[in-house]
Amino acid sequence: MAEEDLNEEVLEEEEEDLTPPKKDKPKKCPECPSMAPAWMATFADMATLLMAFFVLILSFTESDKPSINKIVSGSRADSMGVQREVPSVEPPTAENMIAKNFKTAKVQPSFIVNVEEETTDSDPQDIELKSTDDPADKDNNSDLQTLKQALKKEIAKGKVEVTSEDGKILVNVKEDQTDLNESEREDDRTKGQIDQETLDLYAKIAETQSYLSAEVEVSFDSGNSEEERLKEQEKDERIDDQLRKVKADLNSAINQGLANVERVGDQILIQLSSQGSFRSGFAELRTDFLPTLAQVAQTLDGSDASITVSGHTDNIPIAFSERFESNWDLSAARASAVADYFMDAGRVTEERISVLGFADTKPIASNDNPTGRAQNRRIEILVDN
Repeated sequence: MAEEDLNEEVLEEEEEDLTPPKKDKPKKCPECPSMAPAWMATFADMATLLMAFFVLILSFTESDKPSINKIVSGSRADSMGVQREVPSVEPPTAENMIAKNFKTAKVQPSFIVNVEEETTDSDPQDIELKSTDDPADKDNNSDLQTLKQALKKEIAKGKVEVTSEDGKILVNVKEDQTDLNESEREDDRTKGQIDQETLDLYAKIAETQSYLSAEVEVSFDSGNSEEERLKEQEKDERIDDQLRKVKADLNSAINQGLANVERVGDQILIQLSSQGSFRSGFAELRTDFLPTLAQVAQTLDGSDASITVSGHTDNIPIAFSERFESNWDLSAARASAVADYFMDAGRVTEERISVLGFADTKPIASNDNPTGRAQNRRIEILVDN
């Protein structure tokens, strides 16, 4: 049974293999889309090549810029076309009959013009100078009289004084002080103001001087010159008296070389040497220096002058000092010590005294040797009168 079943299966398989396969139906080709003919591509390529050729030729040519500008602006007719000719019409001209028959002639002056020329164009008359019998003073005296004649009004008013001295003519212009007080006159002199009347007077003197051969010297008298001179003289005498007093009070210190006194303008300068005054690098007064300071304080007592105490050092930098960082601090501290001594002694008030420190910026001798450096280490007391 088993073999029969096996044979049947084999037969069935063989029958299936002998059965012919079924044929599939052929598929239809899709319709092709409509398109340009084939020659169109060739024509497009040829047109592109021609355009590239003409562009290449154009790049090698020189173009007329105005024409190109017209093409770019859109006016092709103006750049390439033939423009229309428009005839120009000239305005009618005629011959100038006046210019043809007449011409300008030289104008002859009238009678009035001649009269004006004769009266206004005359030369100025020379000023006649008066002569004197003395030949040596002939020119000077004549010039003096001429100047006096020109300034006779000002001389009569007392504004001008004209004199002659050593062959020169001296003109002294006096200031009018009738309407101005002392403060107003001083204010005008400080500002450099001159009134118009004085300026006119100077102009008249200068104009007259141009006709003179002698030398003219003009001076301005403010009216207070003598008074001011007396004040200056009294001030100089007072300063000289104070200078002599200071020298007398410090005579012993001056003889020992510890002090020097001199006058500087309107001030009295007292220089105190560093010998025995301070220890090196310190600002405390030494005992040997106190008698000299006492003499100076006695000299300054009773005066209302302002006093400036200044300290000076040499050019050697300060070293190993916990208090002073430089010679500036040291010089100022020494000057302060002297000023404190004067105020503690009751000789000088605090309002009258000031302190300065100059370090080594104002030497009076060379710092290249010990002697010069010792002279530069000093205290200066300036009394301003």
